[in-house]
Amino acid sequence: RCMLSLFQAVTGGMDWDDLVSPLLQEVSMLASILFIMYIAIAMLAIMNVVTGVLVDSVLASAKTDKEQFLLNNAKGLFKTSDEEMDWDAFQNKMTSPQMLEFFRGIDVDPSEAKGIFSLIDADESGSISADEFLNSCVRLQGPAKALEVAVLVQEVRRLRRGVGRLELSASAPL
Repeated sequence: RCMLSLFQAVTGGMDWDDLVSPLLQEVSMLASILFIMYIAIAMLAIMNVVTGVLVDSVLASAKTDKEQFLLNNAKGLFKTSDEEMDWDAFQNKMTSPQMLEFFRGIDVDPSEAKGIFSLIDADESGSISADEFLNSCVRLQGPAKALEVAVLVQEVRRLRRGVGRLELSASAPL
């Protein structure tokens, strides 16, 4: 009966006064104080869980909205999906609000444009396609660590090609 009363007090099944009055009159003041403290702690715990779930939901929604905004904004930089953009065209678009928003979205200073262009140009053709640009939007967003990892991946690719050329030249007959 005691556990049922506690459960009803927390869930609103019984009025707290109906449960505290007998404790105060028939048991002791200490028992009623402990009961009130139990109710207060239980209510704070429930509110904390509900608040945590709501905040987590809002943060997930905000992250999704930011990603969608960044992709839609990046799509606007290309007229068509098969358009290519070389470094000069990329540099000319640096003053456009869409390009500045792209850099703000991936948390990178626009002065790093040359480095970003080389990271986006995965095939090192000297120009970037809309697909390369959109893929980089997804890959490069987030904290600076994502950008640093992308730089390292590019450097490893470059080193791998250099080692491959060395192997070819070393295995060639003299």
